[in-house]
Amino acid sequence: MNESMSDHAHNADGVCRNCGHRLTGAYCASCGQAEHDGHPPTIGHFVHDLLHEFLHVDGTIFRTLKALFFQPGELTQQYWAGHVVSWLRPIRIFLTIVALQLLASTGVGPLNLQISALRMPGGDIHFSVANAGHQKPLPAGGVPLSKEQNREFSERFTHAYAGIRYFSVLLFACAVWALYRKRQPYFAANLILSLHFYSFWYVLALIGGIAARWLPVLGDLSLLSWIYLLLALGRLFHERWYVRVAKTFALYIFLMATELVLGMAAGWWASRLTAQ
Repeated sequence: MNESMSDHAHNADGVCRNCGHRLTGAYCASCGQAEHDGHPPTIGHFVHDLLHEFLHVDGTIFRTLKALFFQPGELTQQYWAGHVVSWLRPIRIFLTIVALQLLASTGVGPLNLQISALRMPGGDIHFSVANAGHQKPLPAGGVPLSKEQNREFSERFTHAYAGIRYFSVLLFACAVWALYRKRQPYFAANLILSLHFYSFWYVLALIGGIAARWLPVLGDLSLLSWIYLLLALGRLFHERWYVRVAKTFALYIFLMATELVLGMAAGWWASRLTAQ
């Protein structure tokens, strides 16, 4: 009882209940706790906190997703302007969407890459990497992998790609910086743009990967991300349309080449492990 009364008196003196720092406003300047936090719990206070957290968190999520899906470049523009707290962090958006795509899609990466393989007479593994529905025919003379071997090979490919796919974001950021360093000289700012673009690209891959189970042609849905990139660059850099189209085309060719090279590298690693 004495401790409780002491706590009330402590706060009445304008001191933070959490760290004991002298309060100068509605929030503690030392730890950030609100002046009203730490009061004896009541049903009313609990309901208030619940509604506040739900509306605040969900409002941030919905606002962020709306901007990500329907306003290309808006999230990046807001972040560059220093408006950070009102939006989900770029790295959190990216990692969450990547995890969902990995769990739900039929392929890996933003191109929904899939791999097929044969064991050749010499024991080597010959493989082909392509997005869903576009695998190249494998050479004659090979022996198909058993169901168990094929499962293990696919898992190794997925794990290998998961370990290196983040390099594509860094490489894309380097490419954007190389093209726009006079307009946006900070590499970290271009990395933010890359994270937002890749987040949307993975969303398209997620939708396309799920839809391709019923209609294979939708596995190519992620290829439409070039339109998003074109609009995002327009919002951020305000170039003449033909300059923006040319740079978008160059960046997209770079993206395709990067993803395919990473896919081939993951396939090579998986084939080495399987051939042992």
